[in-house]
Amino acid sequence: MNATKLLLVGALAVLYGTNGCATPGTARDEGGNIPAKLALTGVPLDMTPHQLPAQFATQLRGDVKSSRGVAILRQVGSDVQYTFAWKRVTSDVISGHFHKAPRGQVGVRAYSICGVPGESPACPSGTRASIAGVWKNADLDAFTKGEITIAFHTKVYPAPIGELAVYIPGDPR
Repeated sequence: MNATKLLLVGALAVLYGTNGCATPGTARDEGGNIPAKLALTGVPLDMTPHQLPAQFATQLRGDVKSSRGVAILRQVGSDVQYTFAWKRVTSDVISGHFHKAPRGQVGVRAYSICGVPGESPACPSGTRASIAGVWKNADLDAFTKGEITIAFHTKVYPAPIGELAVYIPGDPR
């Protein structure tokens, strides 16, 4: 079984088999997030509506209260292998991206996961789905500086708002 399939199996097991994603005792920042050094080792990370930048999170309604996802990231040399799985989102995911900007800002699209013609594959359909791939020559410096937020946009909450996100804080200095 290749590494992508193993990551996908792990993501699905975490998402559908438990409530929490991070393992007990996992080092977290003051916001409860797992820093880049650990996040890039394959530790499952929660994706929630509340990790979106504030200007977008405030536009969400009560219909996202059950939206959940998991992200698994693994650094392999200069690449980042990723697996994302979600359930109970309000509608089909139409795009997903790694965004680069200081914490709390939207920033630019650093890498497209799905839904951008000519840049990425189509997003899987359904309110419960998953996707895996590799960001070749990833911007590892942005991860270590805490400048990466991964966001998924749905038909109900299209870009720029988004419905699910995970923020990767910088490594402690």
